[in-house]
Amino acid sequence: MVKLALNSALLQQGVATSRMVSTVFDGAARHTPEGHAFVADAVEHGFRDAVRRRDEPFGDYGRQASRV
Repeated sequence: MVKLALNSALLQQGVATSRMVSTVFDGAARHTPEGHAFVADAVEHGFRDAVRRRDEPFGDYGRQASRV
């Protein structure tokens, strides 16, 4: 009964549409010149360095030490 209620709520919120749009954006991101360049960079230098080089121009603040 709970599963039916949850599934009904999710379907009304547009989960199917969200999944379809996510698939389209994922495909578009992977099959662009930038996407191909990122994959080549990751193969050559490793995933971690490729992500660092990709994100640094945008101010990747995740590399700062935690202040907790």
